[in-house]
Amino acid sequence: MKSKITCKLIAAAALSMTVAVPVFAQEAGDWQFRVGLGYVAPDTSDDDLFVSTADLGTVAGAQIDVDDAPGLVFNATYFFSSNWGLEILAAAPFEHDVDGAGILEGVGELGSVKHLPPVVSLQYHFRPNQTVRPYVGAGLNYTLFFDEDTTDGLHEAIVGTANNALGANFSGGSTNLSVDDSFGLALQAGFDIDLSENWFLNFDLRWIDIAVDAELETTTFADGNMDNATTINSAIDVDIDPWVFSSTIGFRF
Repeated sequence: MKSKITCKLIAAAALSMTVAVPVFAQEAGDWQFRVGLGYVAPDTSDDDLFVSTADLGTVAGAQIDVDDAPGLVFNATYFFSSNWGLEILAAAPFEHDVDGAGILEGVGELGSVKHLPPVVSLQYHFRPNQTVRPYVGAGLNYTLFFDEDTTDGLHEAIVGTANNALGANFSGGSTNLSVDDSFGLALQAGFDIDLSENWFLNFDLRWIDIAVDAELETTTFADGNMDNATTINSAIDVDIDPWVFSSTIGFRF
């Protein structure tokens, strides 16, 4: 019962906002800027880990999962007409934990990575002269990955796999992670709500096509002897494909 009352109150508040705020026309040549909170929720799917060293091949069921992350987002839009605009999305770096999945689930956290997801989108605004202005957009995304880090758990899992497959006794060393940048399609839908002539609220939902190749280089030692270093190279192809929700406040002129 309380949830129904709450929904009715929210709906009434939204309606009163649209009634109380006068309509300000959106025109060609206008600029608008937004800043606020974004939330990236990856929809991860990936191939099994492939170990190229010593022809170990695919490790069945060895997969990963990329955790959600919040962050600061900001964007700018230029309007060619009252309906059409070009938007550039930027953000402060998002940092995601990477966890084990499948047979690696018990390992827990495997590492972390930061990324920047700039997007350029062409938008169509349906009701440019109304208080509530919905829009859709499509564009291109370039995702830059950096500050990759790994845990001891990941390193031990790779070394243990090599020991079991080769009958070896590797130990010690470290594992480095490198994630390729990604270029793909981005789709969005959202709406602006006027607060005054220049200020407005925005709610936006995006889907971004992000597919990457994550490469691992493991250095370890036979029988723990520092003079017998061995390098184990492995990789995994990952489709991250996140949903990105943002809630921002905007200014236009």
